[in-house]
Amino acid sequence: MDALNRNQGGPGCKTQAMVKKGPLDLIETGKGLKVQTDKPHLVSLGSGRLSTAITLLPLEEGKTVIGSAARDISLQGPGLAPEHCYIENVRGTLTLHPCGNICSIDGLPVRQPTRLTQGCMLCLGQSTFLRFNHPAEAKWMKSMIPAGGRAPGPPYSPGS
Repeated sequence: MDALNRNQGGPGCKTQAMVKKGPLDLIETGKGLKVQTDKPHLVSLGSGRLSTAITLLPLEEGKTVIGSAARDISLQGPGLAPEHCYIENVRGTLTLHPCGNICSIDGLPVRQPTRLTQGCMLCLGQSTFLRFNHPAEAKWMKSMIPAGGRAPGPPYSPGS
């Protein structure tokens, strides 16, 4: 924490100081702490209202099984099966396989293998929410935005 305190400016100062460099980078940004990695991962906001941490769950090459009793990523929540679903990572293309259980991507039910895209929100079971981050895909998407343009938001149509 000393590295955090050493590099702070006055109130409202926007400094960036590297706290930890490695597979998981921690960057102090003034009033916040930025956590980033170069590998695809899920971000979990915890398992309920009493949780005070966020968790980054790496999605390595191959198959990652997710569920209440899964060997790879074990999550708890209403409606989660022991082996609820799995995510397959084949050379940077990640696909969610629901295994017949309740899964949705950006609020839409998923019943067959579906490719995950940067920033999509997964809901497993009734209320286990995870955000999918794919740093390489995000970098490519940013490069496609014209100078001064805005990043596209999730698909939305009024009245739906």
